[in-house]
Amino acid sequence: MTRILHLCLAFIILGSTFAQAQNKEIPLRSGDQIGIKVSGIPPDEVAQISQTYRVSENGTISLLYLNEVSVAGVKPSELERKIAALYKSKEIYTHPNVSVSIDSGATDGRVVYVSGAVTKPGPVPMRPGLTVSKAIAFAGGKTAFGRLSKVKLVRGGQAVGTLNLERAGSPDGDTLLDPEDEVVVPD
Repeated sequence: MTRILHLCLAFIILGSTFAQAQNKEIPLRSGDQIGIKVSGIPPDEVAQISQTYRVSENGTISLLYLNEVSVAGVKPSELERKIAALYKSKEIYTHPNVSVSIDSGATDGRVVYVSGAVTKPGPVPMRPGLTVSKAIAFAGGKTAFGRLSKVKLVRGGQAVGTLNLERAGSPDGDTLLDPEDEVVVPD
């Protein structure tokens, strides 16, 4: 009985870790460079598929036997499953193991915007793990009149919340940002 409880707990922990990792992924967009590796297929075809791809203007990549695959707006972990499923459904490969990674320069050109009562308002380069408090720091910090108790987070043109960064140890400052988010520090 104890062993079953330990196994259940392990699955719950692994599942929540996987879900958190998925939520931190950035969806792909045109211009991104991604690395794809495939195993579980004939060795002579591994090299033809396992390479670096640039997402086209229309949001696709061209893969061996699949031609154009739509990838814009898809997270890397979702794309792994999508490519494997396409190869299986077209009965090209029976057990492909697909790995997708975003090249380190993939977030180049992606920004978040910091505005309001900060020293250097404007775009801040997107980096993995960029939080609200780090974005404000990259924008030079708040001005003398800036109020960190009412920082607004705007995502997709919609205000998603007011954050209080004045409280010591507040988890609000650790809120992860997505590309094109806006952080507004009021005065």
